[in-house]
Amino acid sequence: GTVTGFPGDVAIRSAFGPRVFVPGGILPETGLITFGSRVAYAFHFRVPGSGEMRTLAEQWRTRLGHGAGRLRTAADDERNLKRFFDQLGRYLGLVALVALLIGGIGVASAIGVFLRQRRPSIAVLRCLGATSGQVFAIYLLQTAVLGLAGSLLGVGLGLLLQLALPAVLGEFLPLDVAVRPSPAAMLTGVGVGLWVALIFALLPLLSVRSVPPLVVLRRDVEPGSSWRDPWSWAARVALATSVVLLAAFQVSSPLRGLAFSAGVGTAVGVLWLAALGLTRALRRWFPRRLGYVQRQGLANLYRPANQTVPVVLALGFGAFLLGSLAVLERSLLTQLALDGGVGRPNLVFFDVQPDQRDPVAGLIGQAGLPLQPMVPIVPMRLRALNGIATATLVEDSTRRPSRDGDRPERWALRREYRSTYRDSTVGSEKLLVGDWWAPGRTYAPGTPIPLSLETGIASDLGVTVRDTITWDLQGVPLTTVVVNLREVNWARFEPNFFAVFPNGVLEQAPQTFVLLTRADDPAAVGALQRRMAEGFPNVTSIDLTSVQRTIERIVGSVALAVRFMALLTLATGVVVLIGALATSRFQRLREAALLKTLGATRRQVLGVQVTEYAALGLLAGMVGLGLACLAGWSLTHWIFEIPLALPGAGFGLVLLLLLALPVLAGVWNSAEIFRRTPLDVLRAE
Repeated sequence: GTVTGFPGDVAIRSAFGPRVFVPGGILPETGLITFGSRVAYAFHFRVPGSGEMRTLAEQWRTRLGHGAGRLRTAADDERNLKRFFDQLGRYLGLVALVALLIGGIGVASAIGVFLRQRRPSIAVLRCLGATSGQVFAIYLLQTAVLGLAGSLLGVGLGLLLQLALPAVLGEFLPLDVAVRPSPAAMLTGVGVGLWVALIFALLPLLSVRSVPPLVVLRRDVEPGSSWRDPWSWAARVALATSVVLLAAFQVSSPLRGLAFSAGVGTAVGVLWLAALGLTRALRRWFPRRLGYVQRQGLANLYRPANQTVPVVLALGFGAFLLGSLAVLERSLLTQLALDGGVGRPNLVFFDVQPDQRDPVAGLIGQAGLPLQPMVPIVPMRLRALNGIATATLVEDSTRRPSRDGDRPERWALRREYRSTYRDSTVGSEKLLVGDWWAPGRTYAPGTPIPLSLETGIASDLGVTVRDTITWDLQGVPLTTVVVNLREVNWARFEPNFFAVFPNGVLEQAPQTFVLLTRADDPAAVGALQRRMAEGFPNVTSIDLTSVQRTIERIVGSVALAVRFMALLTLATGVVVLIGALATSRFQRLREAALLKTLGATRRQVLGVQVTEYAALGLLAGMVGLGLACLAGWSLTHWIFEIPLALPGAGFGLVLLLLLALPVLAGVWNSAEIFRRTPLDVLRAE
């Protein structure tokens, strides 16, 4: 039979080697377990109550702490799975919060334009005796009702949308999930949506208090500046505080919430400066040599009732999120890709015995495949650190192996190390501390041997350069001195090691070898694996292309969920774009009517609209993708510590999307411009 899955299985583990199930009754007949076999035993117990399970787990963890055994409970698996989904949920929640903030920017923009259009009505109310506080309360109540309606609609859409999430993340779920509404989450969504609508609308709403009654007679009367209004400054402080509190609530950490808010504020500031810089640059250095249609379209970016700032903020943020995700995904998959470099191996044979080196290499050569240098693997264990026996360090968890070192991790003391020997570094390593030894050197018996350690294992062992480590090679002690520390890129599918010895020391120790080659034809890979299994059954082969496919599938599943939220943010930006264009429709109608009166054709009016919206999309895309490159470099350099890889095709797709969306939304919103005659518009004026 074929097993497609079983409890506790992880896809990436099965990719390294298929599970083979053998009936327990015939196990002795197989001869698998004999002298020299490596066997691990797992015992499964069912404990009646959770309290008794915790008690037994604590007792047995203490007993197993000094040996090589490990204990894992269902609560541990549940906690690990919950931690993963909590982290993913917080990230997706932050992306959703960005979408909500973009919606808030759209609310502020729409309220601002709406209030400018309602200024005559506000002036009439003031003439009839309404106070500024009453007018403010009227429009605040309207905003609250609209915000509540939008929040309720959003919660309803969210309930429908969450039905698709188990299908997206089904590969990570060990059981079927029944989606049930959460009243607490629904109330939180409604409350946050209403609060964001009010807090973003507060600043433009405060401007109604300064609308003078004289506007009834003279439209050109402008309200006083809000920069000296203490209530306006209080609204700005409340807005900034709300963003920080919402982010801190989402990530359950005030410090991280403040850092996220600072990042959002920086991105908003850059986008706002870019939009403001464009309008001022066009005013000062207007391209007068362009055609009439292009000049009119670019002039709309700084004319009255323009929506350059809110549109660039909305679309630019969507481009920023999509671009950041594309950079991170591309950088990660480039490190895991097996076809990214010329001659990069994708087929590994290990457990090759010393007397099998030439026959195995000959078999690979007969298949016409390239063969990279063989890598020796020597198994060993730790005997002492700086003269302190590892048994003593395991027993005394407070003891340190060196004066400046940290307490060693027990797993690092108990594990078996598979080390190698060579006189140079490889491509996946970078020397951080110390110097490499001179090649070809000989070492007299009893003299300390130079040793290179990986930085992570050195930290877990609590040792550094000039510390001594005594190894146990099948009962033979070997004393070494740490002379350098290496940084290893474990994402590279190459033989990487915690400990590296010089040549001339371990050649006579019990060891096996790893052979690497590259085969692009799946049929050739299968044929070679079959011949290897028939001639050398102890040699295990791994086709790394299947591992790569599994990793890409896992990364793709997570990226799909994150990409969905990024697209949701961009969709929010499009809604803000449509709203901004709708609020400025009357201004555009009047301008189009004047252009038609002066002899402009429909094609020319359409060209003006396309030029304006394409310029907005191009600016938002370029600035957003520029921010994405900066954010991607920060993540890859400081968090993942991998080289940056820019997705040219992905960036091009995002840029085309941002060019098309404003143009389509603008032309659709401007349909009335082409239907109405100039006389209708002028009569309405």
